[in-house]
Amino acid sequence: MRRSVTVKRSTDANAIEVRARETTLGQITRVAMHSDTQATGSFTHRPAYADFAADFLALARALDAGRADDEAAIRRRFAEAELQVWHTTHDMRIDRPGSLAIVDGEARFAPNDAFLMMRTGGL
Repeated sequence: MRRSVTVKRSTDANAIEVRARETTLGQITRVAMHSDTQATGSFTHRPAYADFAADFLALARALDAGRADDEAAIRRRFAEAELQVWHTTHDMRIDRPGSLAIVDGEARFAPNDAFLMMRTGGL
């Protein structure tokens, strides 16, 4: 007698990375959608993240204090460094530019339309 087994694999399992150009800064796991405008997940850093850790801390403080000028300056540095959230399985960027923040081991970003479509089964 044969048994059939169905295996479901999440498209997000170990596949979402934070990158600065070609350098992987870490992985985002357990991604949760809070709305069409906010996704969060646990961030596991790699050694290269140390180059940006102080900026992410400064960004978190600027956001908490409502200091828009400081936030804008940090976001410009992130854009120049090409910090992006990538779905490696699909080889595509999944964040909206200028939306990534990493605070206390949690990554937060605004998902782009392609990622929203992928998450809802539209692909």
